[in-house]
Amino acid sequence: MPPLTTVYCTDEQIAVRATGDFVVLCPHWQRQAYGADGVFASDDLWTLTSAAVDFEASGVAAGMVVSLTKPTSAYKGSGDLLAVDSVSGSSVVLRRIGQAASGTGAPPCPTGGLTGVEFAVPTMGPQIDDASFDLNRRFNIDPDLPGRTPSDLRDLRDLREATVLTVLLNRYVAENRTERGDFPLKIGSTKQALDDVIARLSIRWGQTGSDTPDSNLFSCRIVR
Repeated sequence: MPPLTTVYCTDEQIAVRATGDFVVLCPHWQRQAYGADGVFASDDLWTLTSAAVDFEASGVAAGMVVSLTKPTSAYKGSGDLLAVDSVSGSSVVLRRIGQAASGTGAPPCPTGGLTGVEFAVPTMGPQIDDASFDLNRRFNIDPDLPGRTPSDLRDLRDLREATVLTVLLNRYVAENRTERGDFPLKIGSTKQALDDVIARLSIRWGQTGSDTPDSNLFSCRIVR
């Protein structure tokens, strides 16, 4: 089946919630792009370019994340994780995760620019698609039914949070290999957070966001 046209969260929004776990939880084979020839020019410290990788053709898009890991002189430990602001061909403009615009906060490279940057664009796109599809079925949201499409929804914030938590819960469970470590604790806390979101999640339709359905629109609420 083709992926959904509308999903309810981005990789960046998952990274905000997952903090340092995003790269660990993202399957290694789910990389939208990878290269070791990245360049930050001295006059544009927020734009990563690559002679070998066409980011746009690779499907890299705003809301994805870029992991920068080398050179190790610039990226210590597990590296630096940034959000994609925009993409054009072999260039991608980055911004700090959670920031509204590029240029806010510390740039991802030294003042004089940087060459030989190793980068990867991991994505949880398939998991986001699955979680969004599950929520569509749960709340009777239908992309093909006028009045009940995602664009008819008044507010997507609770759906976004539910999608983020669903993806994280599934990935924590899949990657948990032992009772030691912090993943069992994170499984428990993520499941509780997801249960809380689902319990309060109210679907609101139309421009007024009314809970009262009219002849064409409806609202629903999950009750446990």
